[in-house]
Amino acid sequence: MDNIDELNNKEIGLITSDFVKVADQLKNTCQKIIENNFSNFPVIIMSKDKIKLGTLLIDKNEINENSWMYFASYVEILHEKKIISELDIFKEKYKNYKEYCCLLTVINNNSKIIFIPYPED
Repeated sequence: MDNIDELNNKEIGLITSDFVKVADQLKNTCQKIIENNFSNFPVIIMSKDKIKLGTLLIDKNEINENSWMYFASYVEILHEKKIISELDIFKEKYKNYKEYCCLLTVINNNSKIIFIPYPED
């Protein structure tokens, strides 16, 4: 997970256009992870393919013809699985879950954590 490659504009466009279709459900899931005391640091994993991380939350074409799969997880699990190595740094950089979704994007065997703002109501 220490991949420092930046996402290119095309990848950001693909992520954003799909994210807005499912943002409400993702925000609700992150809120429930916190409210149910699983973690204060929910992470949504976004992938085109099935992966063995997290719990499948939204499958492809499930909501508004979304083209990505979304899996619910949180930082403690990703740290245990050595996906996130620097736990303190991650928690320090984590943004307000009510405004931003923490996405672990998996694109072509590359992964990157990004914080994407939820659309305004």
